[in-house]
Amino acid sequence: NKEASSSAGAARPQGERASRGMKAVLLIGNFSGSLRPLTLSQPLPLLRFCNRSLIFHQLQALKDAGISQVVICHPNKEVPADWTAAIEQLSGELGLKLVCSQETEPAGTAGALKHAEALVTDDGTNDAPFIVVNADVLCSYPLRDLLLAHLKHGREGTLLTTRSEEPSEYGVVVVDERTGGITHFVDRPETFVSDRINCGVYVFSPAIFERIRASSRVSMNELLPAMAKAEQLNSMLLSGYWVKLTSTRSYMGAVASHLEIARYLAPASLAESTADFTVTGNVMVHPSATIGKGCVVGPAVVIGPNCRVAEGVRLESCTLLEGAAVASHAIIRESVLGLGSSIGRWCFVNGSVLGEAVEVCEALLLNGATVLPQKQLERNIRSPEIVI
Repeated sequence: NKEASSSAGAARPQGERASRGMKAVLLIGNFSGSLRPLTLSQPLPLLRFCNRSLIFHQLQALKDAGISQVVICHPNKEVPADWTAAIEQLSGELGLKLVCSQETEPAGTAGALKHAEALVTDDGTNDAPFIVVNADVLCSYPLRDLLLAHLKHGREGTLLTTRSEEPSEYGVVVVDERTGGITHFVDRPETFVSDRINCGVYVFSPAIFERIRASSRVSMNELLPAMAKAEQLNSMLLSGYWVKLTSTRSYMGAVASHLEIARYLAPASLAESTADFTVTGNVMVHPSATIGKGCVVGPAVVIGPNCRVAEGVRLESCTLLEGAAVASHAIIRESVLGLGSSIGRWCFVNGSVLGEAVEVCEALLLNGATVLPQKQLERNIRSPEIVI
């Protein structure tokens, strides 16, 4: 792939010059992720989130930061059949140049970066800093601010951090509060050390490639502590929302946060009550979906393309993926309905995740059910259970 790199004139401000000449890297560790059974039918990057693929949200954030080219690093195993077509469609829709860097062998998160070095640096001719985003992370993406912070301190790397109420679940970042410099990392501390954690969003200077061994498996957990020890790693604290998509519960929590942001930044994308149904709170409805009379929808609800919701249905804190159908007088709470799944009349579905084309018969209770694709349920599930 021949790549075009832009070069801004010296008269432009430094932040603008770097932004115009910068690339970004999107790191995809694997295509299945931890959101099963949803990712049994769709790869994680293409899974719908608020009626757009996850990767669309990340690429849109990069474009908004002034990026014109993104290198997508991914393994060569389990590559979806429609991956190339999906990337070409996203490239055209967003006006971004997208180039894939496919690992022949598992290289680790830092090793994947090393594998893409020639694409990122134009074979060593481009020394502009670049943004790196993990594909299993969603946040408010203050990428322009992160870039400016990186240019200001002049170190090799800048890491976006956020405060966590459970930092031991992730490992913590210890920061010099005066300078923002990262002193060290502590993996899953048993006592309180810091409440800051790594967001999986970075700006790096090309000098970091010298720190990563070629043709080796190297993780960020090896690279970042070495940079901190050499006093070459700074931090910036995120003030908005952040979520790592480790489970379907984290997915649902991210939906609520995203809709809340949409209320302020894109209110036209949210639905309002009509003469037929009532909307409470933040709700997103695809134009092709239908909602019956007497329904109460919201808060934190997303209804995808070609979904059908019959009369008298109650939807709360849930996502209906494309083609899902809910029959009359059902109640759906804190759940995700997979592609083409269907819920029978008078059902009560709570805290459940249904894979693709799951059929739930009439008048059933599902409480904490995780149902794999292509299943038909004819019995109640009163406590958490995986239906295989």
